[in-house]
Amino acid sequence: MEVTMHTWRSLLLGCRVARRLYTTVTSRRPLAPARNNGVRSLSSTLDQTIVTSPYPDITIPDVTLVDFIWDMVDKFPNYTALVCGVTGRGYTYVESRIAARCFAASLRRMGFETGDVLAVALYNCPEFHLVLLGAMEAGMVVTTVNPEYTPGEVGRQLFDSGTKCVVTTPESYPSVSKAVSDIELAAHRKIPIIVTPGIANTGLPAGAIDFQEMIQKDIDTSILSGTERSSPNNVAVLPYSSGTTGLPKGVRLSHRNIITNCLQMCQTPPLWIVRPATSEMQDVVLGVLPFFHVYGLTSILISSLYFGAKIVTLPQFKPDVYLSTLVKYKATVLYMVPPLIQFLGAHPKVMSNHFETVRFVTSGAGPIGQSDAQRVLDKGSHIHFIQGYGLTETSPLVSVLQRGNINLNSSGIPVPNTYVKVVNTDTGVNVGQGVVGELCVKGPQVMLGYHNNPSATAATIDSDGWLHTGDMGYYDKHSHLFVVDRLKELIKVKGFQVAPAELEEILRRHPAVGDVAVIGLPHEKSGEVPKAFIVPKDSKLTADEVKNFMADKVSEYKRLEGGVQFVPSIPKNSAGKILRRKLKEMYCK
Repeated sequence: MEVTMHTWRSLLLGCRVARRLYTTVTSRRPLAPARNNGVRSLSSTLDQTIVTSPYPDITIPDVTLVDFIWDMVDKFPNYTALVCGVTGRGYTYVESRIAARCFAASLRRMGFETGDVLAVALYNCPEFHLVLLGAMEAGMVVTTVNPEYTPGEVGRQLFDSGTKCVVTTPESYPSVSKAVSDIELAAHRKIPIIVTPGIANTGLPAGAIDFQEMIQKDIDTSILSGTERSSPNNVAVLPYSSGTTGLPKGVRLSHRNIITNCLQMCQTPPLWIVRPATSEMQDVVLGVLPFFHVYGLTSILISSLYFGAKIVTLPQFKPDVYLSTLVKYKATVLYMVPPLIQFLGAHPKVMSNHFETVRFVTSGAGPIGQSDAQRVLDKGSHIHFIQGYGLTETSPLVSVLQRGNINLNSSGIPVPNTYVKVVNTDTGVNVGQGVVGELCVKGPQVMLGYHNNPSATAATIDSDGWLHTGDMGYYDKHSHLFVVDRLKELIKVKGFQVAPAELEEILRRHPAVGDVAVIGLPHEKSGEVPKAFIVPKDSKLTADEVKNFMADKVSEYKRLEGGVQFVPSIPKNSAGKILRRKLKEMYCK
């Protein structure tokens, strides 16, 4: 239903932000004096071993994500913001603004306070941004949870993050409900579960709160006028990452971190992927990569909303549905990961006509082979192919391949306001071009730190503010970055992080497992898959028994698809740390 300018302005009366973010769509001006987190102070002392962006620094407005995103409502209120590619359910920009504000008011009426954590365990759906921005407007922090997690996996994140409330779908309700019940018993506190519409019309689960009732237009939002709002430097989202080692940790990303990373692309026209909407044009972004992952959250959801694009959501990747949606909605921008690139290039059903409206294909979350990309370009020669590099701890973008450059061995050049150096892993000394070492990053998109884990924070961000990525690489004379190996322990399966320590902790619970180590093995379709090396207590223990033991305890992508191998011992250093490289040298030649 189209909403008139008079109607929506009346509904938003008293809640509009007086300050406007920008004068026009293509001439962006910050609301308040720009800040750069002191990063620019490096400029006077830069040496030749620090790589900088060729693009000028951006200015960073002193606002929260709520104010930052809803600026687009003024320009094109009746443009579609998000629509489900399966059900057709969707929201315009003005409908989104009203619903998110009503959700914020409903949360405050439930008693939630500024700084409380709300967990979002949603597949990609048109309600995702309503939950995200509504929670933020209520002053809450959002932790994003994979909706396919087992109850144990959900419970660990809810407990560690201190979650006070969960939003999920009917499909994920059983797992979430089990996790919440376990925490309620242990912590003696109630955690309400709010349920959004699902893919199938299954109705509201017993005991759940109906999200639709929380966004009704007649909800009194006056309670928000007295709400203590978050500041730009407060934590906005708390995604979980394994970092360089250990179990998954909450990554504290502020409003400013995410806004910065969005603008590092969006205020640099040569790096534009999604274009600013106009009265004649609105880009269409196919949103299949999960929004609970920081790549989907910042690079797809938030950046696309900022430019007024239409985002077509798909809850899961199903080849026929993906292809039909691509054509039906005339998608112009595809954000992808290597397995999807391989699908587009190799699948016989994917034809040139599927790419008629596509302008950009962007790949992230892992390296893509030149031949895989070329097969896609062969089907759509007009397509611009872009590759970027980043990590959860940098909100996520660090570098991006310049438009027209199809050297996909490169991870591109640093985005504005970003500094990169390569250090010797033994001495910590900066190395020059062409020399492989650990990539370190400094910039206003770097996280505040890990949640309740100062030791992990100190091990990742040094005293000079450099974030040590755990990735090995080098740079060339053109300031292009090349990632060649991984110093950190995590395994990347189809773009998802798998922490070896998490799988090892579960495997140690088996009574016949004496010691264990997990590593990642290269895999043509998945990138990597986990493999377990086990020192058995009982010689009768079998690989199938181990796999069956793990099956219902972890998500599908964390299963031991690389196999199980029984070994006499696990190589470790004098401090007891597993020597994973040594393990690979011994058994994976």
